[in-house]
Amino acid sequence: MNKVSVITITFNNAAGLRKTLASVVGQTYTNYEHIVIDGGSTDDTLAVIKEYEHNITYWVSEPDGGIYNAMNKGIAVAKGDYVHFLNGGDAYASDDVLSAFFSEERSIAFIRGTQICNYGNRTEVWTNLGPRRVTFYDMFVNTMLHQATFIRTDLFKKYGLYDEALKITSDWVFFFKAILGGEDTLFIDKPIVDFEMYGLSTNREYGALLKAERFEMIKKLTPPNLYDDYRRMCNQEKDEYIVRFVKSNKFFVTVFKVFRKLCLSVGIGKE
Repeated sequence: MNKVSVITITFNNAAGLRKTLASVVGQTYTNYEHIVIDGGSTDDTLAVIKEYEHNITYWVSEPDGGIYNAMNKGIAVAKGDYVHFLNGGDAYASDDVLSAFFSEERSIAFIRGTQICNYGNRTEVWTNLGPRRVTFYDMFVNTMLHQATFIRTDLFKKYGLYDEALKITSDWVFFFKAILGGEDTLFIDKPIVDFEMYGLSTNREYGALLKAERFEMIKKLTPPNLYDDYRRMCNQEKDEYIVRFVKSNKFFVTVFKVFRKLCLSVGIGKE
């Protein structure tokens, strides 16, 4: 049986942490460890930790250098085959999540499930790229969901820990490097996490920062000729709905063919 290192980072969210800890304790799968990294909370977080202390493998409460610094602290003490980040306020989607995903021995780099996005007054399910192989292009335009993905622990030695200089995209950078490095994934169509949609990466105020960091890291990690190709593919994909509409209508298909012939006859569109 694979051992799973569940890492919870938290700060001044005692009520959310209690929900998270109860969710982990309720798991029917037993071969896991639970690591809690608190950023030196000043609310009742410490009391909640001590209440569940006999269920926690390792915990620390001290100031840290931000989200990714806290995650790296957790990785540094993790002893499991796989790591999963279940942050304060989030909860496993059911008591049998770990049992469902580790019902058999796993060795693949990433195990993906779905995510229940909790907006407070409603929920929706994100498919985490779905039941297919994750490609370089997927990571170019999208990402795997950090909180709905189990990560094989040794990948942090191969690709490095999270870049603490980045504020919001370090988890995406890690996934990007791994997929670029040829790592494969397994998709299981079951929800992993009930995720509170109020965190840093879901805050609209950080939208510009997210785009800026991704843009800079893509340029840094991708060869220029490959980068230009994928930017062009990305721009074409944005207009794909026009192509689908034209192809679905016989009249527009006929008009397009006539228009194309006219263009070619006067030298437009020829290589």
